[in-house]
Amino acid sequence: MEQVTKAEVLAATRAVDDAWPLPAGMEVVETDDYVLLCQSLHLTSPTSGRVQVRIRSQRPFSEIRRNVEQLARGWGTDEVSWWAEGDVVQAVDDELRAANAHLLVSQVVMARRLGGVDADAWLAGAGPPGVKAEIVDDEEAFEALVRVETAGWGRRPPSPQDLAGEWQQLRADLASSSAFALLGSSDEMPAAVGHCRLFGSIVRLYGAVTLPEFRRRGLYGSVLAARCRIGRVHGATLAVTKARAGTSEPILARVGFGSFGGERCWSLPVTTN
Repeated sequence: MEQVTKAEVLAATRAVDDAWPLPAGMEVVETDDYVLLCQSLHLTSPTSGRVQVRIRSQRPFSEIRRNVEQLARGWGTDEVSWWAEGDVVQAVDDELRAANAHLLVSQVVMARRLGGVDADAWLAGAGPPGVKAEIVDDEEAFEALVRVETAGWGRRPPSPQDLAGEWQQLRADLASSSAFALLGSSDEMPAAVGHCRLFGSIVRLYGAVTLPEFRRRGLYGSVLAARCRIGRVHGATLAVTKARAGTSEPILARVGFGSFGGERCWSLPVTTN
């Protein structure tokens, strides 16, 4: 297997981050130092707060925090999720810990090429008996996808308005072949989900979760392979994702994904005026 280089993966992740389309209704503030997002309430979860910040620079954290918290208070939130990766992690880690931030998520940036004999063999392999992973392309499957995501991520159910907007966006993505949602099932029971989005020769894998009672049945691996097959069909030669250590990371490593740096997310209460 031809190895992926760290420079190639970092360039790919930057290109994806720059081109990523944001959901309708999400408020965004972008500066040289950070990107600040205020997302819909139904997308929040124990590991994904309503206000998310991706730190871009090594400017002192205390200065960035002041600006961000002023906006967060205006949105009526009392907590901010702070994301950083690569060299920025080292720059802000000590300051976040000193501020009593709570580490929510630690992830590994992972990637693999989708060409070659080894990829052919992996993607041609059959999944475990009774396990399927299929593209969500009708309302029944979409409703099952939402139920699995809501339970799997610990979210509140979406409103009818949010649900209608997401269904409309999913259909638009399917029509343009730009993004796909996959529903995994075990003996016909909806049990896992995963998403992928195409950016030229890159397929970005994200949003995968399996319900606890269905884990260790091969669902994650089946949804993973299905997304990579979709990527290849649409011209992708590189798959990129972010994995949790101890859960998805070893599964990805077993099928040829390499590790290329880390990413962390901290939760920090907003200071009072």
